[in-house]
Amino acid sequence: MTGRGLRSTTTSLAIAEGTGYVHASVIKLVRSHADKLEQFGEIKFEIQFNPQGKPTQYALLSEPQATLLLTFMRNSPVVVRFKVRLVEEFYRMREQLKNTQAPAQLSRMEIPLLVSY
Repeated sequence: MTGRGLRSTTTSLAIAEGTGYVHASVIKLVRSHADKLEQFGEIKFEIQFNPQGKPTQYALLSEPQATLLLTFMRNSPVVVRFKVRLVEEFYRMREQLKNTQAPAQLSRMEIPLLVSY
């Protein structure tokens, strides 16, 4: 889970790891429910290369998208534990982001101080 800009995200890779699902199954679930997930914003895809150079495409998901995706999974004990951890982490990140001053909150007088000459 990462904070991108002022938005918390997670990946289909992290969801696969946390739930014990094979990533191919998770990304298939993302693709099959893309229309529903995109009601909460665009799904962004990125590629990661393993040490052998083989590419893996994964999805970057917002909190609502990740939460919805998890509702499509069976509630095995592992999945339920991961759902709880994911919700806790999103709340933790929201609090952390709320307490971080974003550049947009700086005054016009403070912005030039950020630029080094």
